[in-house]
Parts: sequence; C-alpha cells; structure tokens
Amino acid sequence: MSKLEKKLKTDMRKKMLDTNPSDELYERVKKELNMKEKQKQYLVNKTYKRWVPILATSFCILLAIVIGVIALNNKKVNAKEYNAIVQVDMNPSIQMVVDEENKVLSITGLNDEGKMIIYGEAIVGKNLDEALEIIVKIETDLGYLVEGSDDNKVTLTISANTEEITNKIEEFSRNTLNKVLEETGVIATIETAKGYAEEELKLLAKELDPTLTEEEINNFNYNDYVHVVQLYHLEVADLASVKLEEMYNEFKNYQISITEKEAVKNAVNHLDIIYQGLIHAYNLAYDALNNAYTSMQDGYYSQFIDPTSEYQKAWLELAELKQAYLDQRVVVANLTEEETDEKIFQEVQKLESLKREYEAKLAILESIEKASSTVYETLVLVFETSLETMKKIEEQLPDSIQTITFEALIDTENKLNEFKQEVCDTFEAKYQEAIDNAKETLQARKEALRASLHNNDSQSYE
Repeated sequence: MSKLEKKLKTDMRKKMLDTNPSDELYERVKKELNMKEKQKQYLVNKTYKRWVPILATSFCILLAIVIGVIALNNKKVNAKEYNAIVQVDMNPSIQMVVDEENKVLSITGLNDEGKMIIYGEAIVGKNLDEALEIIVKIETDLGYLVEGSDDNKVTLTISANTEEITNKIEEFSRNTLNKVLEETGVIATIETAKGYAEEELKLLAKELDPTLTEEEINNFNYNDYVHVVQLYHLEVADLASVKLEEMYNEFKNYQISITEKEAVKNAVNHLDIIYQGLIHAYNLAYDALNNAYTSMQDGYYSQFIDPTSEYQKAWLELAELKQAYLDQRVVVANLTEEETDEKIFQEVQKLESLKREYEAKLAILESIEKASSTVYETLVLVFETSLETMKKIEEQLPDSIQTITFEALIDTENKLNEFKQEVCDTFEAKYQEAIDNAKETLQARKEALRASLHNNDSQSYE
C-alpha cells in the first residue's frame, strides 16, 4: 500500500468512520458498472477516466467517485439521474454535492466556520436529510443557532440542471430543516438564494481545475461541471482553513507554468550554437521564474499562514470575539420575565457591545488581509514578468520550441494523474506542519465553543 493510499484511507476513516462499503452499496455499484467479481473492472466515461487513478486509491474513495460518475455514464439511459450542489448558510457556509437519491457525495466548508462545523463529522455517504440534521444540531450545539432567539436564519442555495430538480431538492431540504429545527426547539427563517447558472458553473469548474482544456470544458454539460466540484471537494478535504486551501490552489495553478517552462528550457539547451545568446537569456529568465515562484510560496505563507503573521493573530482574536458573542446570544435568549429590567438591559447592551466590537475587529482583519494581499500580488507580478520575458524569447526560437505546452506535455491520463499527485505530495510535504496546525486549531475552537455553551458536553452527532 502506497503512502498516499494509507493517508487517504486514514482520512476517509476519520470522515466516514467505516471504510468498508455495505454489501448493498457494493452490489449496486458493481451492477451499474458491469463489474465482475473476479476482475472488478469498471467502465468510466472517457472524459472522466483521467480523474480516477489519483483519487481512487482506496475502495471507499472509489465508491465516492463512482457514484458521481454513474450518472454521467448512464445519462442517455436514465434521464432521472443527476448530481446537484446544495449549499447551506447560517454564517458557517457549507457546500455539498448530492445525487438523484439525495446521497451526499462530497462536502466542504466555504469559510473557516463551515470547515469547523463539518470537521471530524461523518457526513459523506449519508442521506441529505441526515446531513442537514447533523449540520443543524452541531450549529445549535455550538451556538450559531439559538433556542429562544428571533434572529436565526438559514439560507438554502440549490444548483441543479433543471428548475424541476432544483425545486424538488429545495422542498426536500426545507421540509427537513423545518422538522429538525422544530425538534431542537429553534425558530429560524429559511430563505433561498439562486444557484449557479450553467455559465457560472463552467467558470467555477475551470477555476477549480486549471488542467481542464478549453475543448474539454466546452464539451461538458451541467452535471459534468457539478462533478468537477465534487472532485474538488475530495481534493481539498484535508485542508482545514480557507487560507491553506487558497495557497494550495495558487501552488497548483502556477506549477502548470513551471512544468511547461522547465520542459521548454530543457529543449532550448539542446538547440544549435547559433542560438547561444538566446539560450543563455532563457536560462536566466527560467532561474528568475523559479526564484519568483519560491518567493510567492514563502510570501503567501508568511503573510497568511504563519502563526506569527498579523493576519493569523487578528484571525484568532476575531474567533475569540465570535465565541464571546455567541455565548452572549445564548444568555440573552435565555432571559426570562422574572429578570429585572436592569438585568435584561445590561445583558442586551453587552450583546450589542460585543457585536460592535466584533464588526470592528472584522474590519481590522479585512484591512490586514488587503495589505497582505498587496504584498503577495507584488511577488506574483515578478513571476508574471519573468513568464512574459520567457515567452518573448520563445518567439525568437524555432517553431518546434513554441509547440511545447502543458497540454502537449501532459497528454495522457497517466501523465495528468502523476502531475496532480506530485503537486499534492509536494504541497503536503512542504506544509504538513501548517496543515496539522490548522486541524488542531479548528478542533480546539470547536471544543471550546461546545464547552463554553454546554458545560463541556462533548457529545457528537452522527
């Protein structure tokens, strides 16, 4: 078993608890994929075959991917099959991909609080109603939804191929939320927001997977785009902070250029001596590009990830204020008519004061983020300038050099998967400590909220 396989299997145990599929699910997948017991081979749509090897290193993940692929393989046979995106916002923002049976295929937190809510919870593989119940109960347990408060709000955003499917999932989700909220004693307003239009989802898919070619993405349909979102959820499942996820995406995007230009440099160095001046210039430009790439990574880390950075210190202060604010919301919600007017006034004023303090601290964090982004963008500009210099030199070289592109280099499924795995492994090796720290911070914050609101009641919802 490879190192990656062990890690993925361990992670899936944490997320799904049981890494062995039920007999019923196994038989269903085997039947729908035409698998024979001895061979256990499966048929995958050619467009998606390229995705499977890197992620499907354990059978649990194979099932998670295959369930999403089934709709694509059989869409001409059974038009009822589909994938859709369900987003739930209660300040923590959580996004899921579900199939036509309302099974959760993947999940991610769109902000740090969303990542905290789902961290360590077994949600993938459950029915949508079970997933929504877990989310509501955890958010109630941590103080985001408060019994007795009149300002609880839940926003549902459904993105699906047709209005009929959207309405179906929306109605199911709304009914589930009403039921769970009633059971927990929480009164909340449930609102709906418009989901992704196909063109918006196309842009999102391209952003999430920059290795997709224009030809590939232009041949996709709505379900294909949703499938890209699902695979991305799995790809970043181990990254427990938004800034870590953003850094990984930056790392992945710019590695494409590095890979391409390294191949060009190697080819340039084999050109005839008449190109000696250009060869020297290109090598210098490549070194500058590589140095800029390293500076970008180090710069992003120092500005946003390093625990001693101004951003991280402000983020932790904001998290502490949020905890105090959530605690006080519960205090105010639990005030009774037996309390004196003075007591009620004091507690309400304290809540308003904490809210203002939180908003002021949030503005400070946003200001720090803007300043840090400016520093990082300066480093990106150096990288892009080096890239432009290399492109100008390439224009003076033989046509054969100009045909060396990332798409030409990574022209098979195996090569693409090797590239993706190398990017993932390199990022993990370099930032393992930061990845672990983010998880520990998330877990500690979750436990602190629970302990603060419920006297160290550490029960979990499954």
